[in-house]
Amino acid sequence: MPRYLERRRRRWYAVLDVPKDVQDTLGKRRFVTSLGTESLTEAERLVLTVVAQWKAEIDAARRGISLPLELEAKRARDAFERADKDGRETLDLVLSDQLEELYEQNPIAADTFYHLTKCQSVNLGDWIDEWLATLDNVPKTIDMKRSDVLRFVEAFPYSHLVKKAEVRRWAYETQHRENLKPATVRRIITHCRGYWRYLQRKAYVTGEDDPFADAVERKRSRTKARVEEARGDFSREDVVKLLAAAKALPDQQLHDLITIGMWTGCRIEEICSLKLSEVKNDRLLITDAKSSAGNRVIPIHPQLAPTLQRLRRDSSDGYVLSGLTFNKYGDRSNAVGKRFSRLKTKMGFGGSYVFHSVRKTVATLLENAGVPENIAADILGHEKQTMTYGLYSGGTSFELKRDALMKLSYPL
Repeated sequence: MPRYLERRRRRWYAVLDVPKDVQDTLGKRRFVTSLGTESLTEAERLVLTVVAQWKAEIDAARRGISLPLELEAKRARDAFERADKDGRETLDLVLSDQLEELYEQNPIAADTFYHLTKCQSVNLGDWIDEWLATLDNVPKTIDMKRSDVLRFVEAFPYSHLVKKAEVRRWAYETQHRENLKPATVRRIITHCRGYWRYLQRKAYVTGEDDPFADAVERKRSRTKARVEEARGDFSREDVVKLLAAAKALPDQQLHDLITIGMWTGCRIEEICSLKLSEVKNDRLLITDAKSSAGNRVIPIHPQLAPTLQRLRRDSSDGYVLSGLTFNKYGDRSNAVGKRFSRLKTKMGFGGSYVFHSVRKTVATLLENAGVPENIAADILGHEKQTMTYGLYSGGTSFELKRDALMKLSYPL
């Protein structure tokens, strides 16, 4: 009798005894499947491909691993592509037997194996790094997107599983199981949708146009301006109290941060990244802001000058606020920003109050002192919305900005 073949009722079957050392692992003593032919010649040609798949399973079991569905499916697809018409019919029968056996053990795995074998599904984890490499985001955002998509791929490892109803259910369960805010779930869905659209553009996936539609409740419209309005602004007296509290800790670094913020209106990262070379006798040069409007010249208020002179003299690392460390995203403001948050919380200020609130205080003081909006915008680094000033003007003169800042005052 030819090797690996057995004749039953005129038809030929592929057979292979399972070695004793893996019988318990594989749950069988023998592989058997019909080759669907009465011809010995045809059976001898078909049997080798079937046996090769079985031997791969035996080898995987000996190494203590289960053969990944993708690998099994690839072996089956490769065998199918090499086979002729009769051979493909036989392999379809083999696949049917495999699916029937696998379905009894794990219906989801059986469904996945079928879709992978028929090229109707792909592993969604294969192109995450490729997608991220195409994005023009800062490292912190890249890491957040990777984390969100990996969370999704853990729940939906293969593309055929991604359906609207299932995505909606997953989003709901994730939110309530992990006690996430709706905004966080919306962010996760947005990042997953971005990855899915990339896979569609590259023709890696097919199917529903947008399985993420209506996955979470639509948020109420919140423009950037409304977000800014939601933030509290400290009164002049509040800023002075913050200064005193920082000094009492004592935390000189935090005291200096607040001092620079209250006399310039700078963002926290602008202050923490300010280099000695960007501090002149009468001005600060902001050169690496969030936007082109943020790159600006700020006159030094006389009340701020002594602090800057001391900081320049004592700096050991080339930065105005010396001794701050970079986090993994290249920001120097992370640690001192957390100390400010603990300080303002201890003083009774809620979540709507952040260091940016000091910037709002400066804006409020300038407005109440009668400073024109275009001059205040050039001091704070805001875009000017009008055609004349925003598009054509070269900006407010240094002298006008200096005169405007001289109107700042605090009950020191």
